[in-house]
Amino acid sequence: MNDNQINRSLLLNTLWSFGGRFGYLAVGLITNIILVRLLSPREFGQVSIVMFFIVISTILIESGLSGALVRKQNTTETDYSTVFIFNLAISIVLMLGLLISAQYIADFYNDNELTNLLRMSSLVLFVNALRITQSVKLVKALDFKAKSYYEIIAIIVGSIIAIYAAAKGAGALSLVILQLSTAITLTGLLWFYVGSMKSYKFSIESFKQVYKFGINTTLASILDKAFDNSYQLILAKYFAISQSGYFYQAKKLQEMPIGIIQGSVLGVVYATLSRLQDNRKKFQELYFNIVKIFTIVVGFICIIIFYYSELIIQILYGREWLTSATYLQLLILASFFYLQEIFNRILFKIFNRTDLILKLEFFKKLLLTITIVYGIKTLSISNLLYGFIVVSAISFFINYHYARKIYTLPYWIELNIILKVVLISTITILFNMYIANIYELQGVYSLFLFPIITLAYLALLIVFKVVSVSQDLQSIKKIFKKGKSNV
Repeated sequence: MNDNQINRSLLLNTLWSFGGRFGYLAVGLITNIILVRLLSPREFGQVSIVMFFIVISTILIESGLSGALVRKQNTTETDYSTVFIFNLAISIVLMLGLLISAQYIADFYNDNELTNLLRMSSLVLFVNALRITQSVKLVKALDFKAKSYYEIIAIIVGSIIAIYAAAKGAGALSLVILQLSTAITLTGLLWFYVGSMKSYKFSIESFKQVYKFGINTTLASILDKAFDNSYQLILAKYFAISQSGYFYQAKKLQEMPIGIIQGSVLGVVYATLSRLQDNRKKFQELYFNIVKIFTIVVGFICIIIFYYSELIIQILYGREWLTSATYLQLLILASFFYLQEIFNRILFKIFNRTDLILKLEFFKKLLLTITIVYGIKTLSISNLLYGFIVVSAISFFINYHYARKIYTLPYWIELNIILKVVLISTITILFNMYIANIYELQGVYSLFLFPIITLAYLALLIVFKVVSVSQDLQSIKKIFKKGKSNV
């Protein structure tokens, strides 16, 4: 592939992956809005507890092996079958563990309804394990178009079933039905269209190769998700299950844009840059272009969600859910630094230094533990979440520093862009808050400020020399330009 082909492939696959992820999360958001009208904060709080155990178990099942398969240059059917068998075996063990421990977890929260919710949710683990290798094959083939189709169809089917169940009075169980029916549909589609396993052979040698890569990312992911989802457990235990429900809904909204970026853009970037790991010049040029666009887009998304948090909650969920607005603002601030941190971790994965991911994650969680203990001790939700933001920022800077050590990229160029975007975003928000206060633009009327927010952000990007209009337009035209030599 020449430069134009690589850039065009990256762009097209990013668009397909972005579109697919957006469609998936958009359907999920619409479904969630409908379910919010049918269920209570307490019922969402119950499911937020259940999802903690499902998320952690899912990471253990996958064990970072899919990332290892994507990175591996010459993947064999033996590699796929080895990973498949491992995923399936671990899923059965964890499913049985959740079935047995369900009653103990319910007793801890003094809520017997959690028992059946946990036991039914455990089935999701087994179903998800059946499709991991099929999904990896689509990613390796850069067939994000097909992957997007299957995922959107699955969430639509799952949503219809879940809404019907909620309307019939299934309560919190309808949220579990949503997860299970979506998983079953997606697994069925992948097995039908991508194909079943061609062999069922387990190779110790193959397992050692992929597991060496996966073990560090798995432990790091467990730490990351365990602490990330622990806030809903803490809120449910030390404050109220309904507070966990408010937090859960804010997190769902935060995950709409953040999930699109993390689940689509970063996946394509990782797959594309992995192919250029031996070409330093092309790698560095493409990496910096992606960093700039990525940071600008993430900054703008965070501005909009932060500024319009109350309006978003009120329109989508109703005034009774306004408590979620504060959670949403704090979560989106932390998300900016979290996404930058995840982006830097791409370098650790590409150059096989996943040991650093684990070490840095341990340090991050040590800091986070201090803030969590302080939040519980003071019984302050604000202390809990402000601590989360501070640790997210510190963690990004540490990851950034070590990423430059494993691959000697210029140190200040990327950091300069990120810090400028942070400053620009802050100025944009304060400027529009000032205008809103002068003209008393509150609620729906604050939408009149959207064009001003956009123009102010773009103007400041130019003033602070983050973007160069002429140069960036030429780069985009170059990507779309196809000569005969590229056909």
